[in-house]
Amino acid sequence: MPFTNILFPVDFSERSLAIVPHVKAACARFNASLTLLNLVEVPAMAYGGLDSPVSLDFSMAEMKDCVEQQLARFAEEQFPGIALRRVVEQGDPGGCIAELARHLNVDLIMLPTRGRGRFRAALLGSVTAKTLHDATCAVWTEAHCEETGAHHAEWRSIVCAIDTVPEGLRLIRFAAELGKATAATVRLVHAVPGASTGSGEFGDRNFAAFLKEGARQAVASLQEEAGTRFEVCVEGGHIPAVVRAAAVGYDADLVITGRGAMPHFAGRLRSHAYAIVRDMPCPVLSL
Repeated sequence: MPFTNILFPVDFSERSLAIVPHVKAACARFNASLTLLNLVEVPAMAYGGLDSPVSLDFSMAEMKDCVEQQLARFAEEQFPGIALRRVVEQGDPGGCIAELARHLNVDLIMLPTRGRGRFRAALLGSVTAKTLHDATCAVWTEAHCEETGAHHAEWRSIVCAIDTVPEGLRLIRFAAELGKATAATVRLVHAVPGASTGSGEFGDRNFAAFLKEGARQAVASLQEEAGTRFEVCVEGGHIPAVVRAAAVGYDADLVITGRGAMPHFAGRLRSHAYAIVRDMPCPVLSL
């Protein structure tokens, strides 16, 4: 199975509650163990300040005890009858989630995005962005969990966004394994940024067609090596827009994308990973 140990960082917000059905479904789907994590941050006022040398009477032990009780109630209410592990640690969530995931041998982190205010549609929350950057395991994210609720909890339609660099073979093989484990239909999408033909001249359209045909051949070679025959969508345009259009068109329940370090695995997808997570109409699984 693709995943055996799932980490769910919980901050008791509505966004955490909204992805509970997805976490439950993933645990059941893969028969995976589950760890609930809460990271306790020391309030800034506890240290005092330059203009106020007196700090608050603050007890980290009491705060952790309170959070442990709150996390226990959350587990009982949201995951009744499910055996799980609860972890409460001190630290900044943005800097600690990925590190604790490695320490706990986690192979999947599941968390919502945390953009706030009027910039929410344009930005990822700092915790999500930091986790996506630092994590060495797969990360599942959902940018619109309040709107979609439990929709997309079952993975019936998977869109895998790939580049044509050789390392993209890893994504195709992973998508094949995941599709087999979930009985989902898998489709590949590849964007060719220089092949947009919306308002180009005849020569430009020919060049765009040439670029797309070359991309199709490259994807076909990767599929031959992977032993797959997935349907392929190759379109010209901005990468996040092309991937989103494919996700909408195929009514995807999950988008798979890479986020490896440039210039290695995932190539150009790396620089667009955050935009892909932010813009998708369904959850994104980034590797």
